[in-house]
Amino acid sequence: MELTANSKVYIMCPGNAHTGGPTLLHQLGARLQADGVDVAMYYYPVSTKSSVHPHYRHYSLPVAECIEVGIDNILIVPETLIFLVPRDLRIQRVVWWLSVDNWWSRVRRYVECYDETVESFAVKPLPFLGVLDSPSFMHWTQSEYARQFLLINDVPQERIFEVGDYLDEVFLTRNKTLVKAGRKNIVAFNPRKGWEFTRKLIEKSMDLAWRPVENMTPTQVEEFLHSVKVYVDFGNHPGKDRIPREAVMAGCCLLTGKRGAAANDVDIPIPSDLKFDDTEENIPAIVAKIRELLANYEQEVERLADYRHKISQEPELFTRQVRAALGYKQKNVAQELILSLDAGGGTEVFLQGYLQNNASRNIVLLRPHQAPKDKAEWQAFVYEHNINHIVVNHLLGFPLYETMTALSQLGMSYTVFLHDYFCMCPNTSLDCRALYCHGYRSHEYCRYIFNVRGMKDINLEEYRRRFYDFLLGADKVIAPTHYAAGIINSLYHDVNITVNPHKLQNNYKRTFKRDFAQEETLTLAFLGTFCTQKGARYFLQLNSWIKRRKLPVRLIVIGEDAGDLNGDRQGIFFTGRYVQSDVSRLLALYQTAIVLIPSACPETYCYTASEAILSGYPVLTMNLGAQALRVQKADCGWIINRDTPDRGQLSLQRLVRYFLTPKGRQEILKKAVNTQNFHNGME
Repeated sequence: MELTANSKVYIMCPGNAHTGGPTLLHQLGARLQADGVDVAMYYYPVSTKSSVHPHYRHYSLPVAECIEVGIDNILIVPETLIFLVPRDLRIQRVVWWLSVDNWWSRVRRYVECYDETVESFAVKPLPFLGVLDSPSFMHWTQSEYARQFLLINDVPQERIFEVGDYLDEVFLTRNKTLVKAGRKNIVAFNPRKGWEFTRKLIEKSMDLAWRPVENMTPTQVEEFLHSVKVYVDFGNHPGKDRIPREAVMAGCCLLTGKRGAAANDVDIPIPSDLKFDDTEENIPAIVAKIRELLANYEQEVERLADYRHKISQEPELFTRQVRAALGYKQKNVAQELILSLDAGGGTEVFLQGYLQNNASRNIVLLRPHQAPKDKAEWQAFVYEHNINHIVVNHLLGFPLYETMTALSQLGMSYTVFLHDYFCMCPNTSLDCRALYCHGYRSHEYCRYIFNVRGMKDINLEEYRRRFYDFLLGADKVIAPTHYAAGIINSLYHDVNITVNPHKLQNNYKRTFKRDFAQEETLTLAFLGTFCTQKGARYFLQLNSWIKRRKLPVRLIVIGEDAGDLNGDRQGIFFTGRYVQSDVSRLLALYQTAIVLIPSACPETYCYTASEAILSGYPVLTMNLGAQALRVQKADCGWIINRDTPDRGQLSLQRLVRYFLTPKGRQEILKKAVNTQNFHNGME
């Protein structure tokens, strides 16, 4: 099978469905479209755009209402829908085996249907049971299990191509670093897979904490898997199942049975002592192994490092397999190059949203460790990847002067996003009110911070001159707020900056309730990473003061503790890392009355402030940064003057006392109502 210049590829998919199979079918469509292939989705039973599930609309894939037959055209059908394709359809056909077991379930239903009218056997053969030996079908296999199934049933090797799948790339990016801290001795399982045997395990280990993965959104599943140590799956494994891989990437130890795809070491390549036959006599050994994994989690989870790496490489492998199966090389399609840091934070949140919104475009992502070393390597890189435009998301970590010089000399248009004030000062955790004076050599703070960061001999004038030239040469320079643009233009007067406020990708629900402001013990929540730059010092000092005064106030941190600041943490509840789309639920779960965003630096945008306001919660912040202007504009919180000897700490304490009064509680409700003045994408 080989694509021609006249080929059109149709991908048959269940209409308006959101499960693992349709996700993979849409990922295939996006891959083909990015490679310049003429592709369209063909939904069953309704072949219209109304059949596109909302989760897949961002792919912007063409939808076909009918299939144009022709020997050059190709129809790709998941195994469960093959029975719906007419036998005489004049088109090249591919059966994509996403599951063996699900196909057999369909076959059994057809057999049972025919069994009710036995006379039909004499009239016509069973429909499409000949798919396994028909020369008119090519076969793709998502798993080694499916490949072995086809070979056993005498499908020739030359008609079988391995085309696997991959986990969502945004999910993989979020979970590229193994996080061991903050986990509980919990054993997770999917009650829809192998429940009868799992129930027996639970009955034999009632002292263990078993928790089902059910009634959760995908983001809630991810958050849950980050809190547990072991995931077990004694289901039938009809293919390479998604949740076991998500569990491994999220940092869980994995224990499985030996059914279906779990029986081989290709689909689930884990040590042999982590796989058991689901028999009664094995139950004591399985329970003992679970206890061992819980007790030695930090060592045991490292045994899955190779599996984690394999899962992380699946997107690239998928691309190679698709091209090989259809017999084409990537067309010479112009691509966009994005340069971005590895440090995470709001810059990474923006990047993932950018990639998601432009899923159908041809994008190459470059991280600092992948950067070309000189102009010649840059020229070779952009030529090899056919780059026609460059987007600078952030240059932190790149060889700065060399990279800016190379990009300027490539003769190619480039766009620069300004997520912070790195273009003005290499200290990305500024605590200087962003005044950016020229006396950095004599200022004690500047001398200290530059020395700590290994920039003792930095020439800031030269640094700014280089950045100024780089920004002037950009096709477009974009800042998230007029506040940030104004500060940058105060130094770089001639740089034309376009303001494009960030729009959060998630649909936040308004979960604030009046009762939260009336609780006897008032809850104040710190949202985001707990660190010096984000104002953790205020929260720690507030905690000590509340305990001395014995006030009915509860402090929680919805986020992880960076641990870069000493202080009194006793009494503060830390939830650990969270998924952005789960913010609304978490704020309600802890009955939050007010969200504190006490950043010690002038934020250019501040995602967490928007997340809180969009969820309906009033925000308390300092009088610096874009978040303060946002709170002021919507009148949805309080702004503390930081220009005092104690940096506003006393004012914060007075406000907390005020919140505990009847008048203060009513004001909380009023500010919560005013959060409706703010909308997603607003400054």
